[in-house]
Amino acid sequence: MDLITETYLGWDPLTHTIDCTNPSWDDVEVRRAEGIRPESTGTDHHTCAHPNCEHTDTFRRVQLRMVCRDCDTVRIISGEGLTEVYSTTQNTGWGQAPTQCGGVWLWPGRPAAPGADPHEYLVTLQGSALTPDTLYGIITGYRDSSGARVWMAGAEPDADGAHQVSTLRWRHASNAYASVEEAAEYLDITARFPHRPVVVTV
Repeated sequence: MDLITETYLGWDPLTHTIDCTNPSWDDVEVRRAEGIRPESTGTDHHTCAHPNCEHTDTFRRVQLRMVCRDCDTVRIISGEGLTEVYSTTQNTGWGQAPTQCGGVWLWPGRPAAPGADPHEYLVTLQGSALTPDTLYGIITGYRDSSGARVWMAGAEPDADGAHQVSTLRWRHASNAYASVEEAAEYLDITARFPHRPVVVTV
């Protein structure tokens, strides 16, 4: 199962020319073929010494090509032995529009099982884009000691933050809440009223 940070972050858009007026891909096509290694000629054949490697003279090749007719950009992506997955936005999380919950926007992750609710949400303060710069928080579900499903939130990503929720560190973290909505409310309040430092007098 992909982590929610891998679902949304670390992906680079395929760029068009700077002056492209409509940066979208008109045609996207795929080709599956058998590739031949260029050095595999004559009596010498390509082999790999590792017993679990299937390298031979030929290999499975998948090529993906796309074109933008506004700027005439063509992209061709190919690789050896690529894995192809057919899925839906509901089963991957990615590709769905975010939902507004209180004053924050929730970007759903992958559900634990097809048809189930997402296990985690990344959170932004606006609904237009999710990037490392706009990421504000995370809401993640888990089972408490009684087996009940609860939710907790992390706010303000910080590599040196005191709290780790999922794979990231955060400046603030909530207690357990009974619903996603309550965890989202915590993030909304944290964004509007940042935590003040506690001053201890002796």
